[in-house]
Amino acid sequence: MTSIDNPFGERAQKYWDRRYDLFSKWDEGVETDEVGLFSVKPERFALEIGALLSGHTVLDAFCGIGGSAIAFARCGKRVIAVDIDRDRLSMAKHNAEIYGVSERIEFIHDDVMEAYPKLSFDALNIDPPWGGPDYFTKTRFGWRDFSPNPLPLIQMAIHSGIAVAVGLPANFSADELRELPAETVLRESRDATRVLFRTAYYPPVN
Repeated sequence: MTSIDNPFGERAQKYWDRRYDLFSKWDEGVETDEVGLFSVKPERFALEIGALLSGHTVLDAFCGIGGSAIAFARCGKRVIAVDIDRDRLSMAKHNAEIYGVSERIEFIHDDVMEAYPKLSFDALNIDPPWGGPDYFTKTRFGWRDFSPNPLPLIQMAIHSGIAVAVGLPANFSADELRELPAETVLRESRDATRVLFRTAYYPPVN
């Protein structure tokens, strides 16, 4: 049954129903669009990734409406949040103000694949677009199913020796993980019944 207060339609209902898991301060005026609602990580998992990532300055690639950037800032990090969608970036900034961490986040409107070489950071969080809620219909999800393919940027970051966290759908192909170094650790984020997503974490080289 579709709730009358869901502005995004039936397809988004299950995401809308767990909006307080996405942002505990939802009722204080959190802004999103349909894509942002599909894409943002639940707050507690974003905080776990923020605590896991070493480094003082995190590049949050494809930051969307800001859920992960806000969590990283709450973990005491400086964050560079980049997104190509100007409207979503504006929402991210607004949402960061709700959480009182906007001064710790630099918001940049750009294509992160092009902006990357110009930025200075010592950790990377990359959660590239999965293609909306239909991603789970694929039997095996691979690097080329992302748009854009993030693998070149991930490999560049790993080669530089910084910590890297990569958001992956639960149906991501185990074979394609071989593109990452053996030191990469795969973490699962679950609700009561299933794996919601995975995070491939590569520790920094000291």
